[in-house]
Amino acid sequence: MSQKFTGIVQFANGAAASNVTVHLFDADTLNEDDNLTVESGLSDEKGLFSLTYDKSRDLDFADIYRPYLQFSYTHHGKPHSYKVNLQPNQRVYGLPDMPPLKFIPATHGLQFVNRYPGYWIPFSVPSIPDIPSVNNIYGLCGGMLAASLDFLLADRQIPQRRRRPGRVTPLHRYLHQRQVDSLTRGSQIVRFVRWMSLPDPAVQLRTADELKKLLPNLDKGIPIPIGMVYISTKDTYQIWQNHQVLACSYVELEDGRLRILIYDPNFPRRNDIFVESWPDGNGGYLSVQRMGDKEKHTRGYFTMPYEPIVPPAILDDDTASDEKEKRS
Repeated sequence: MSQKFTGIVQFANGAAASNVTVHLFDADTLNEDDNLTVESGLSDEKGLFSLTYDKSRDLDFADIYRPYLQFSYTHHGKPHSYKVNLQPNQRVYGLPDMPPLKFIPATHGLQFVNRYPGYWIPFSVPSIPDIPSVNNIYGLCGGMLAASLDFLLADRQIPQRRRRPGRVTPLHRYLHQRQVDSLTRGSQIVRFVRWMSLPDPAVQLRTADELKKLLPNLDKGIPIPIGMVYISTKDTYQIWQNHQVLACSYVELEDGRLRILIYDPNFPRRNDIFVESWPDGNGGYLSVQRMGDKEKHTRGYFTMPYEPIVPPAILDDDTASDEKEKRS
């Protein structure tokens, strides 16, 4: 007798997965698994699917009934298949993949500039055009990248405020925590120091290796945080003069240059911030960061880890503004 099974299929971040074909099988110990599907399911824009199956198809009394769902779908242009055991009271099933993301810096990046009064180690605002280097100004670049990506993955709109949050606000605490997370217990600080101590040719070679990791992810629609190495220990040991940005997408120009669109929290609400890289003729890559009609020499860059979290429900609290903090 035919039966119907209705469920929901989602990506790893909980977003609905559409156009996923669903079949129901019975695992067979000795022979090929039995396809019990009478009519396959196809998920809609909400991830909802319904299939028809018959337990008596290819009935084998020697087997224990072990049903599972098989999800077939196309992800980043390639066919994928995923199996999961059918549970009696479960209706929501998750795929192991994240959905393709299109991160638009002016839309998905935080709307205020990465510039906070006071002191925070180890990162400050880098010395770049239009943003002077001030010792008692710090930045939360890694935290702002992670938070922006958290919101996109959670399918939530970022806070629309254009004024930086005060120190005692929930938003600042969240950004501070994500900044700490981005440094992975200090291991990323060590990477910055190591890259700063290398000669330029070695940095360029390492950048070429990092591009081999970065570009396939961008091809899949996965934004990746990158550590921007601006300075050398020959000039200064001020590690905070380096930076963290989010690589969003890229194009290859006619002259062979790679132009990588980035979200730079020092330049909010802009889609004209890029990193350009090109071969140095010795296996490495030279680089420059472009901010509209300005540019900044970049020694190299490396990919950085990112672990998503669900943003707190309430963040945009203005009860403690910068002015209030100054008076307290």
